[in-house]
Amino acid sequence: MSQQINVQRSLKFMGDAANKANVKGSMSALRYTSVDWFDQTALDTTNDYTATLGGTSDAVALSASGATGITMTSGTADNEVSFLGTALIFDISNNPEIETRVTITDVSGTSFFFGFSDANTESTPASTIDYADGTLAAAATDAVGFVVDADKSSSLMYAASIATGGSVAGASTGITWTDGLTKTLRIRLNTEGDAFFFVDGVCTNIVQSAVTDVPLCAVFNWGTRDNDGSNTVIAKYLKKWQD
Repeated sequence: MSQQINVQRSLKFMGDAANKANVKGSMSALRYTSVDWFDQTALDTTNDYTATLGGTSDAVALSASGATGITMTSGTADNEVSFLGTALIFDISNNPEIETRVTITDVSGTSFFFGFSDANTESTPASTIDYADGTLAAAATDAVGFVVDADKSSSLMYAASIATGGSVAGASTGITWTDGLTKTLRIRLNTEGDAFFFVDGVCTNIVQSAVTDVPLCAVFNWGTRDNDGSNTVIAKYLKKWQD
């Protein structure tokens, strides 16, 4: 007799099950599921990611020193933007989702984007989507993601998108990012191209027709604002799902 268990919160293993193998049988997910914990000996920017650094002082590397994750370091030049992106492996017909857990060390001097884009790199200093000079703008033709940008003169995080090179849409998530704050960011797309934004598991924004049906990648952007000098953004992992 087949059975289905619906879980509205989470599974928690306790007692003996918390300290030994706790799944019998071979688990097999219907959806593509991938997690990069950034725990390798080196970040593979040849086979796994495309990295485009804005200048000689910009960098991206495994955090190490007792911690998993990647450290994205902005350069000392104002408005240089760097990129770290996957291959164009996502499509809205497959209901893709991506998630990361991010810490921004100096919000007042940093530009940051995380989301889906039709390109894993742009010609710096253009960003996938940002608030350069206080105006929401995009270098991508189709993209959707979270934006935190010191050029907005605010530490608010925004849900932003652009479809087919049209007008860039942006709405506040209502969340103010402070120095050293860590947030879990997730973006889910459906087959209509609608985007659902989640922060720490709570849906903050829904954008209809956020992107069109084009190949997409997952991408990080980071850069220096207001001639603030070198800053860091730390991502603990990148999770990906797709039908």
